[in-house]
Amino acid sequence: MPNNRLAYTLLTLTALFWAGNFVLARAVHASVPPIGLAFWRWFAVAVFVVPWGWGELRRQWPLMRARPALMLALGVCSVGAFNTLIYIGLQTTSAVNALLLISAAPVLILALAPLLLGNKLVARQALGVAVSATGVLLVLTHGDIAAIASLGQHVGSLWVLAGVLSWALYSVLLRKLPPVINGRGLFAATVIVGLIALLPFYLGETFIQHRPVQLNTTLLLTVAYVAVFASVLAYLFWNRAVTMIGAEQSGVFIHLMPAFGLILSALLLGERITAADLIGLALILSGLIIAAGRLIPTRRRAP
Repeated sequence: MPNNRLAYTLLTLTALFWAGNFVLARAVHASVPPIGLAFWRWFAVAVFVVPWGWGELRRQWPLMRARPALMLALGVCSVGAFNTLIYIGLQTTSAVNALLLISAAPVLILALAPLLLGNKLVARQALGVAVSATGVLLVLTHGDIAAIASLGQHVGSLWVLAGVLSWALYSVLLRKLPPVINGRGLFAATVIVGLIALLPFYLGETFIQHRPVQLNTTLLLTVAYVAVFASVLAYLFWNRAVTMIGAEQSGVFIHLMPAFGLILSALLLGERITAADLIGLALILSGLIIAAGRLIPTRRRAP
């Protein structure tokens, strides 16, 4: 039980750190360019993670080199695209919207697995995906389903949804790796690949869109938070908790992100939470429960 309490604490802090990433990105959206924020976030992470994981990366490199397309996709979908797309979306949509949409990630994973892994989507899972998709539409249209024909007006939310889809794709592709490719080596590899993929877009934002990153206190504090808390500490806390109580029970704590995020968005950004937002979130989570059969798995008996 003490170990469980420690794991629950680590997972709760991880969800809080990740929710803070969304709220902070929205708070600085006018002063810190989105791709610049993503690039310098992962550059700061690389300074710590690459030396830390270099030994494992070298040991795992022959296996990674044999799977170039898969390693490229993993780095691009996670480090390169996920947060970058969400930061772009947060230029025009609220942190509340972004946090509600991130709740759809587990259901998108269920929907993609049959396409990429050959898993069979059973009737219960298909129903869950449909229910969650209804919730996503409700969030995207702010309760006005008739507005589905003019989703171009909600381009920020669509960017966020693209980021969520990118994370779901990463999560499914991760299962194609052999178990020996993991841990610090995999983290270091995805950070390197993602940074390389981000570089041309960062240069384009800086020199073509004329949105250079301004070195100031806001930038330094923002990068420090998203690199240290939302990246390195969240990664360490998450991995430690998973080793203690397992991935399935740990995954439940992702759903604390919208709860923390809605509170932080209301308190720090003054964003309004509507009835449609809450109903949309309820549908997204209900779809997940239907698809999974239960939210928290029962503990297996020891053999």
